[in-house]
Amino acid sequence: MRNIRGRFRPVFLSSLFTTLLLSALSCQAASVWQVSKGDNTIYLGGTLHILSPVDYPLPKQYDVAYQASDLLVFETDLAALVSPQFVEQTQQLMTYKNGRTIRDDLSEDTYQQLKTYLARYGVSVTQVEKMKPSFLGITLSMMALQHAGLTNPGVDNFFFTKADADEKRVDWFETPTQQLEILSKLGEGEEDAYIRYSLEELDTMPETLEPMKQAWRNGNMNQLFDSSMDTFKNDYPQVYANVLTKRNLAWLPKIEEYLATPETEFVLVGTMHMAGPDGVLSMLETKGFTVHQLQ
Repeated sequence: MRNIRGRFRPVFLSSLFTTLLLSALSCQAASVWQVSKGDNTIYLGGTLHILSPVDYPLPKQYDVAYQASDLLVFETDLAALVSPQFVEQTQQLMTYKNGRTIRDDLSEDTYQQLKTYLARYGVSVTQVEKMKPSFLGITLSMMALQHAGLTNPGVDNFFFTKADADEKRVDWFETPTQQLEILSKLGEGEEDAYIRYSLEELDTMPETLEPMKQAWRNGNMNQLFDSSMDTFKNDYPQVYANVLTKRNLAWLPKIEEYLATPETEFVLVGTMHMAGPDGVLSMLETKGFTVHQLQ
């Protein structure tokens, strides 16, 4: 297992920008589950990678799971995301080279829509033209989310920092490089459609943000899947598979290893990895584990 290395500043790197579009009353349930088989237990916590100040304090179930756990498990090594090596890798994988720009991969109509959207925030298209669609999609969503008041670190960064202060051990499923390689392929071969879809989703965000955040806070995975993920799965099945299903399947053996140990782990990953028939919760139930949502 790993110990956190030094201090770090919170950063954003989501598995997909819609994962961020998911707050809270201290009510009956939350996006925290206890998974067990025999005497062994782990906790699963659904995260949002960026939050607003009013989203704190988090639902009490997160702290219950944290206090009961010996080890925290994240999607990736959050401290490494600010290293010079990772910044350089991001530039290499997620920006155009040899004089190419985003305009080369977009229709004139989509390019003009992009310019209009950026102008709302006082940003020129020349400032982002070197970004590949995957990087640009993340950047556009971050602009919109920050404009909507989501300016605080998310659940995962909150607990990564807390584990550092409390000297709790941490582990993760993917290296930053593995996660970056997944993200860099988003929209590959369908660049124009990917940017158009991103812009359309961001236009509807003011109406969908609060219901989606409420679904996260209340742990309502059916609402979350029906309100956003089902359409996404149908419209972009390959992206859905690469970002969610395949990664969930890759994580499952390690989760089963944790469930075979006497110590208690708290696994914190994006909430969209929990929801739906392809989610981690459904996969664990299919394998015979008992899954109980904390109240």
